[in-house]
Parts: sequence; C-alpha cells; structure tokens
Amino acid sequence: MLFRKICLVLLLAGFLPVIAFAQNDDAGPGEDNGTEEQEPAVAPGTAKRIEIKAPYVLIDAGSGDVLAEDRAGEPWYPASLSKLMTAYVVFHKIREGKLRLDQEISVSALASGQEPSKIGIPVGKTVTVDFALQALLTYSANDIAYVLAEGASGSIAGFADDMNAAARRLGLTATHYVNPNGLFDPRQITSARDLAVLSAVMLTEFPEHAHFFRQEYLVIGKRKLPNRNRLIRTMPEADGMKTGFVCASGFNLVASASRNGRKLIAVVLGYKNSFTRAEAARALLERGFAMAAPPGGKKVADIINMPQGTIVPADMTTLLCKNKSPVSIKDGTTLAGWGVTFGTYNTGQKADMALRGRLLNPYGINIKAYAGVVALPRKAGFGAWMWNLDKVTSEEICRNYATDGAHCQVIAPEVLAQMAANAKVKRESEAAMSQGSDDAATAVKPVRTVMRRISH
Repeated sequence: MLFRKICLVLLLAGFLPVIAFAQNDDAGPGEDNGTEEQEPAVAPGTAKRIEIKAPYVLIDAGSGDVLAEDRAGEPWYPASLSKLMTAYVVFHKIREGKLRLDQEISVSALASGQEPSKIGIPVGKTVTVDFALQALLTYSANDIAYVLAEGASGSIAGFADDMNAAARRLGLTATHYVNPNGLFDPRQITSARDLAVLSAVMLTEFPEHAHFFRQEYLVIGKRKLPNRNRLIRTMPEADGMKTGFVCASGFNLVASASRNGRKLIAVVLGYKNSFTRAEAARALLERGFAMAAPPGGKKVADIINMPQGTIVPADMTTLLCKNKSPVSIKDGTTLAGWGVTFGTYNTGQKADMALRGRLLNPYGINIKAYAGVVALPRKAGFGAWMWNLDKVTSEEICRNYATDGAHCQVIAPEVLAQMAANAKVKRESEAAMSQGSDDAATAVKPVRTVMRRISH
C-alpha cells in the first residue's frame, strides 16, 4: 500500500511516465496492451500450418532473392510498420551527426497527445534518443515517434518530408507517409515489397543499430514491457523487426531471423490477431530456411508495385473492429475557404472510398487541406469533399483530375461558410438543450461531415 502511494505521488508530480494500454495500433481490439496473451510453445524448426491469404513476401536479406510472395505489390495501410522508416531517418540523422544517442529531446504537447500505445512522458520532460528508439521499436510508442520526429526534423511536416524523400531514394514507389507513428491516414500507404526493401536496407546500412529490433523488453523502472513481436521470445533465431495494427490494416508484421549464416525477412499483412500474424511469419521463415536460394531468381526490387491510386487498400475495420464504423461522422464546423467535390453518393461508405481513391491519386496525395465525407442537406446524399483551400489551388485540383476523366467541381466559400454556420448553430443548440434551455427548438439543421485532417 505504501509503495502504491509513493508511485501515485511521483506520477502526479510528473516524475514517472504513464504507460497507456488503451486500444492501439499493435495490441488490437480486445487485447490487454500491457501483457501478451499466453504464447503456445512451438518447437524450434517447426511451424503450425497457417494459411496465408493476405499480401506477403519472403526474401533473403543478404542477396535480395525472393523466396516466396503473393500480392507483394498491392497497396496496404502500414500502421506501426511506418516506424521502420521513422527509425531509418533517425539512424541517418545520427550518422550525419545531427542527433546523438545520448542526446535529450523534449516531449511536446503534440507528441503527448498521441493515441495509445504510448509511454506517457509528461509535456516538457525529456528522453534520450537511445530510450526513444527502444520505445519506438520495442513497445511501438506513438507519442515517442512524434518526439523523435520533432527532435530530428523540427516538425512533423518536416519529418514526413524526410520520410518521403528516403522512400523515393530507395525506390519505394507504393509508399507515402503523412506521420511518423502510422496512426491511420488514408494517404499513409505501402506494400509488402516496399517494406521488405526498406527492412533489408536498414539491416545492411545500420548493423550497429540491429539490437533495437531484437530487444525483448523495454525497461522502465521496475517494469518490463514485452516486445510486441512475439517471435522474439518464441523463435530462437528471430532477431527483429516490427509489428503494426490499426483497424483498417489488420495485424501486420515484418519478421527477420538468422540461421546458419543466412538472414531472411518475412512481411505478412492483414491478419486477424497477433498470434496468427506471428505464426504466418514463422511458417514463411521456416520454409525459407529449408530452401536453397534460387540461382538467378527474382530480386525483391524486381517486384512491380501497383501504381498509386490504382486501387484503394483493403479496409479491415468492419471485420476486426466491429464497434467502430469505418466512416466516423463529425459535424461540419471546420468547413471554410474554397473547396472541391468529387461527386455525390448514396452512402457515406461509398463516398469515403471514392475520397480515399482521390487522395491516393498523384494529384491529391500531397495536397494540404481538410478532406471528408459531407452529409448533404435534405437527405440529398453524401459528398466526397476537400476544403480549406484557396481559389487558385481548388481550380488547379479540378483541372488536374479532369485530365484523368475524374469528376471534380469547385465549391465556393459562401457555400462552405453557410454550411459551417448551420453546423455551429446546431452544436450550440445541443449544448443549450443539455443545460435545460428551450431555445434549441429554433436551431437550423446542420450539415454533417466525416472529417479527416490530411495536411502534414
């Protein structure tokens, strides 16, 4: 009891981090993020028969030979696999002398406000780059990803630019980043092929940092937080690399293992839980170690990615997060400036999918604006909209989309202003009603929007 009281005092004083265990981008729905479920024993050199249906690729990390793959060039939401690129950029900053492992970096309010999983270091406190990399790659801490990004590049926008520049340099043609932690954004995409290339390059370029990927636990005081990659503890040869989960992506894993002088990398995407993703990766790795490298076989760089915007990545939200709607309805109080519409649809889901496709188009992927699905007045359907633009940009957007034959129409600021005003009246009337006022009866019915911030 005395120990608990002391911890509470320290926590309130800001000396201990708050380790957040709410649903997050690795533990997944229904799991206790502070602990791993019981791990079935699997004998070394064996693997359960796991049917692999989603995109995957298995490569030899040294040669780049493809040992097995299916749909490896298909776009997918990376979730926390984004943190591989976050680490890659930070590793480069360290090598260039712009960061040091013992350097203290501050926790901003923006970083502290990220969704779990998170460490919960109070705003204004500092952590070392070394600890931050451990928290990033072992515990997959979303707040620490922002701490590293701001410490490395000064801002999230600047770090995202660095991530995308690195992706272009490495030829990751299916990959685009908006944030350093992988929390869902429709423009944050990759492919199994790109993840395999990135992982192999990291291990080759930065062998001095390989220990970050195989660390079994993150130690904070007397707590030991287990690596979310269960293969690190259940497969003797496993030595990395990273897990990821958001509702839209399912459970993803990049797993590496070494045996008899060979290092293999398996990328598996879109599983229903952390156990099946680990066993799928284990099955691929065991299969690869039993194979000889194919002479003159296909290299991972030879896998062709689908062009960005060709298809919208699969969304597993309705399958894995049954209590969460794939389209989140919010009010339209942020509608402002000039806007564009990509059409009107009879359901919010159809409008959302159409919008995601436009955002992945080369014309839309770098646009800094708000985007969302708008519920039109008088039940006229749902619009896929962008707003908070200027006139020149909105007209240019529609001209660009018109070259592809895609519908795009400019929305005048007067229309957005009126709809935003209606939404604000509605919000105020609901607040008044909650306080017992009867003035709410005269409120104007607002537009509703599904809003998603897409600027860096």
